[in-house]
Amino acid sequence: MRIFGCCLGLIGRSPTVPRFNLSEEIKKWRSLGECLSEGDIVLSPFEQPIEEERRGDPDQADDNSNFIGPDNLCVSLEPSLKSGKKTIYSMSPSKERFKFFLDGSIRTKYVGEYIEGNLSFPIIVSEIAVGVTHRNQTKLEPSKLQKRLCFVFPHKDSNLISDSTYGRLEKMQAKLEQTDSFSRIEFLKKADITGDVRNSLLGKVRSLMHTMEHEVAMKLARAYSDWLIMDGAIRKQEFLQLINTIGVAKSFSRKPTFSIGKGTPLTLSAYMRHLRDGERSCVFVKGNPMDPIQKGVIFWYIRIRTFPPMEPLGGIVKIDMRAPEKGELTQQDIALIDEISSEIFHMRLPTVYPWPRWPNYIYPIRITEMYMSSAFLSRFSLSQIGQEMKSMIERRVGR
Repeated sequence: MRIFGCCLGLIGRSPTVPRFNLSEEIKKWRSLGECLSEGDIVLSPFEQPIEEERRGDPDQADDNSNFIGPDNLCVSLEPSLKSGKKTIYSMSPSKERFKFFLDGSIRTKYVGEYIEGNLSFPIIVSEIAVGVTHRNQTKLEPSKLQKRLCFVFPHKDSNLISDSTYGRLEKMQAKLEQTDSFSRIEFLKKADITGDVRNSLLGKVRSLMHTMEHEVAMKLARAYSDWLIMDGAIRKQEFLQLINTIGVAKSFSRKPTFSIGKGTPLTLSAYMRHLRDGERSCVFVKGNPMDPIQKGVIFWYIRIRTFPPMEPLGGIVKIDMRAPEKGELTQQDIALIDEISSEIFHMRLPTVYPWPRWPNYIYPIRITEMYMSSAFLSRFSLSQIGQEMKSMIERRVGR
């Protein structure tokens, strides 16, 4: 297995980086302020985008959505694997099948609170980026980058926004979509608000990122033999339409329990405690799937590192893959899973230490993250959005 290099020097010159004109975007942010001119914005005093820190671990939350029922028992599709694990580090893949690596990222600024009469709601703006790198022999090169700057407002059915303000925002939303603008407006319906409105807005943004990930993956020009790795668990039904694609999650749900043989079901930590470096677990399927995603996905775990000493789930990644049509694994399926596992295990090198969560990273995903982060707006530009919006409100009322 060949060791990766990277071509980060190509990132700034990548032909796929979207065009961005700051002066044009400022005009749109000011137009947004005009849409909100019947009220006022109390700006947040914090300049840095820190919203993602409020949500805990979003990847684990994504995977939790796949285990929401009272019964999260998962059944092994390899009953002959009595030990519940299999060594894969010594296996040599017949070919390097993974050629594309996709990841999505969000950076959110809490602008402040919008107040109009007796109505109010938080305003957030999120920069969403989806990047793809391509393996060219031993090098990773930028392949695709798609970006959006999303303003998410409550829908009028939430009773948090006036009809007149909603109407102006809706008209502007249509205009931005028609011109394929970098800045976009989205709405959060009442049915999607659970608990805190601000957290619900962040959840909407994450859903938009997943939709963008799927769109980018569908448009990738790749040969049938070129496999794709998407960072994270399979989260939407649409992802199951992608051929030769797997999800590799650095963080995952702790909810499932595992039936291996005739013994008492194991919790995830109890099971993973016995998984050693270079070993994979059994392949599982949800015992009583409640939705199409659970029915269509098989999954397993690989320990890619055990040094230095870690918690039971440190150094482990979870693999999601579309289930075979018959719901059972053939010897050919198992051979493919073993080769996939071995290739992923070898992708742990070079290490990305001391990056946070480095034990759970495969190298190509970290390079893809760096590709995306290089194209984010500066923190200063993001912090100025609220000021531009508020300036138009003040101008409108003569302050």
